[in-house]
Amino acid sequence: MLQWTEQFETGHAEIDAQHRTLIEYINRLEEVSYTTNPDRHEAEFLLELVDFVEDYTRVHFSHEEGCMARHKCPAYAENQAAHRQFLEFFRKFKHHFETGGCRREVLQELHDACSAWIQGHILRIDLQLKPYPDQTPPV
Repeated sequence: MLQWTEQFETGHAEIDAQHRTLIEYINRLEEVSYTTNPDRHEAEFLLELVDFVEDYTRVHFSHEEGCMARHKCPAYAENQAAHRQFLEFFRKFKHHFETGGCRREVLQELHDACSAWIQGHILRIDLQLKPYPDQTPPV
């Protein structure tokens, strides 16, 4: 299980909230990945997860890249490249999932890849936003 800690905070409330939501999904995926025979609810969750990740990447990656561009963050190009790499990985996973079903090893592979990617991405790239505090007025 991934645990959200202060070490992951970028100083940008919306980005951090989006990261926390993704980590919640990754943790649920971990639970489902240990199931030998997913039941209807678990299968529905997996379909929901695929839809969520597609929507998440579109919205979150755009927001994060825009934020880095506005602040002229030196990690901007590296961030874009990492996002493209993740999208390519996910496209391949989705095809594998659609053709091979929700087999346990496929789910574990997805969990391991997402877990490693999100931790490494936040700690190596996204935290480079910290010197540029969020200027969004509190709601």
